[in-house]
Amino acid sequence: MRSLQSDVEQRGTRIFELVDKHPERLFSKAGFYQRLMALSMHDERFKTQLFRFVAVLPSLRRPSEIIQHLEEYFSDSNDGFSPLVGMGVRVARLVPWISAPVLRWNVSEMARQFIAGRNAHDVIAILRKRQAQKIGFTVDVLGEAVVSEAETDGYAALYGDLLEKLAHETRDWTDPLGKNAELFPIVNLSVKVSALYSQISPAAPADAIAHLSTKLRPLLRRARELGAFINFDMESYALKN
Repeated sequence: MRSLQSDVEQRGTRIFELVDKHPERLFSKAGFYQRLMALSMHDERFKTQLFRFVAVLPSLRRPSEIIQHLEEYFSDSNDGFSPLVGMGVRVARLVPWISAPVLRWNVSEMARQFIAGRNAHDVIAILRKRQAQKIGFTVDVLGEAVVSEAETDGYAALYGDLLEKLAHETRDWTDPLGKNAELFPIVNLSVKVSALYSQISPAAPADAIAHLSTKLRPLLRRARELGAFINFDMESYALKN
């Protein structure tokens, strides 16, 4: 077991080394969003509020609503971002009909860095563009918490279908990293295990494993047949032991 853990850590370290060697340009759009996200990761509350604001933004119609929510989400933060956010809110209040559309556009652009599309067809189109740019991928499905086993069945079927579509569409692709291909299988699917069992709890790992295994085994077996990589994605701190 220790040998496996060491191998995982070594591969993970190597992946991060490769990422650090090829950062986005500082003054590019991708570089700006990359650094914004890196900064937000240092403050858990700011990160949470940022993603909540991104989630609610599409439902806000009037410029005044956008500015109001911006202030409500960020004005009382006790972090290094508060002065900048406060200044931004004050400026935004002066010309909300200009600042609100600009804010919406920027948030939408940031979201597009992470949300490739609404369905498999949209996702494949984006992945083809990334392949042409020699950029690899891992595909995730939005959503994590589930409240019923019927929902978990839906997620399991969705992951299985997505795995098949990705393998089919990328069957003729070559790895963008060439000599590092063994680190990055072309098909890389991120699976939120918490979406596969509604009663998952770190206090009852044996129960969680017993229920999760029935959904994960078929997916993992099929991934092995297809030469795909399955990444277990655990986002919620509440589920980490």
